[in-house]
Amino acid sequence: MRAARPSAAVPRRVDARRNREAILRAADEAFSEDANVALDAVARRTGLGRATVYRHFPDRTALALAVAAHHLAALKNRVRGQEPFRELLGSVLAMQARRRPLVRLFRELPERSRRHHAHALISLLRPALEQAQREGTVRADIEPADLALLFEMHEAALASELVTREPSEPAERLVRVFLDGLAEPRNRPADTA
Repeated sequence: MRAARPSAAVPRRVDARRNREAILRAADEAFSEDANVALDAVARRTGLGRATVYRHFPDRTALALAVAAHHLAALKNRVRGQEPFRELLGSVLAMQARRRPLVRLFRELPERSRRHHAHALISLLRPALEQAQREGTVRADIEPADLALLFEMHEAALASELVTREPSEPAERLVRVFLDGLAEPRNRPADTA
């Protein structure tokens, strides 16, 4: 009986996984700067060939969805790690503020797709929200569906042309206001400014 030779497919799968991760990192960085990211530009950032990038992602929308899925997977791990709801939600809102081009791309998706992605995010946050409510750190009258409204309010504030200062300053303050507003009154910080 001959010993089985290791398959050449195994190293290729490892390379493919490594390439995909490199593409996602480069795309995430690129999408933080511009929504109109060309896949060729992502290929240049990674040092990979165009064909490699196109083999993984046929277009910019597929790449944006993969970047978002990557962030959702990271958030899912944080939820499993029992990270407090306030920190999780704060991170989501901060990302919404920092990744404006990616958010704009998502807002161009058909309504059904937008609803699907919003539902996935809310479903991920739900266990942490419910845990915080059981602990008495988040208002009991907040429902998971209210998070969609919170994200929309945050988006409207971020997209407003009325904000004339560096957008990160009011965005950070707004996140604190949202988070403090969700807290049970007895658990709200004394200074929310």
